[in-house]
Amino acid sequence: MSADININYSSFGHLSELSDSLVIELSENLIQFCEFQSEQNKPLYISHYPIENLLNYSLSEHFILAIKHFQLSQKKYRHIYINYFNPQFTLCPTLFYNNEHKRSLLEFNTGTIHDKLVITDDINADVKLIYAIEESLKSSLDLLFPHHQLKHTLTVLSKLMLQSDELVKEHIILSVHSTYIEIVVKQHQKLILVNQFSIKTQEDVLYYILFILEQYQLNPLTVNITITGNLEVNSGLIVSLKKYIKNIHLALGHKNLNWSGITGAPQHFNYTLLNRLFCE
Repeated sequence: MSADININYSSFGHLSELSDSLVIELSENLIQFCEFQSEQNKPLYISHYPIENLLNYSLSEHFILAIKHFQLSQKKYRHIYINYFNPQFTLCPTLFYNNEHKRSLLEFNTGTIHDKLVITDDINADVKLIYAIEESLKSSLDLLFPHHQLKHTLTVLSKLMLQSDELVKEHIILSVHSTYIEIVVKQHQKLILVNQFSIKTQEDVLYYILFILEQYQLNPLTVNITITGNLEVNSGLIVSLKKYIKNIHLALGHKNLNWSGITGAPQHFNYTLLNRLFCE
């Protein structure tokens, strides 16, 4: 029998007047928030706003409702960081990148993006990530938080994979969500794969991981894989992965994160949300 992916949407910490920075993560089925005291790299409050469907409201409308629900627009933040997931993205070597052709390059790899805006992130000096975003959503972000800094979630994950001391020895980082996974693979500190896959069950995740190991000739006995996502330590997926792969690790947050404001949250939870501060 296939087993579903169970994601923990618990909130951690408490709202505080000491917060001066806000990190937001957006996808089609979930909006996440984390308030920080930035000088101390101290997360104070993590909250989730699950989205059941986009039939009645657009993601932009859900975002506005979530902001009102948590009363975040009433605060003045010094920094606003936004992680955005959209499956319409592509990578491009910096050497071949041309800003005037980014739309056609993206559409060549993902199909038509209609009237969406096209944005480019720098992963590092060698690689750029090009992605689409709904114009209505970008307008809402600009209106509510004019000075926000926007990055694709795979940009954040890739930067952390390349820069974090905690991930120096890792070959793969796997970020697990309820309906999709994000995967970054590196060899000799260079990216060799940055991708996402739609999933329905934990068997889907296992299939993609084993396929990638075979594709890139990575040995299940020696490859190091770090897992992020709101999965319990004894979840069926993690137990299943450990049956086939020897070195499975749960992610540790950046060494400079101050966890004193958050209790009960494992460090592999809300990983790109909490570690976004270290990608600027």
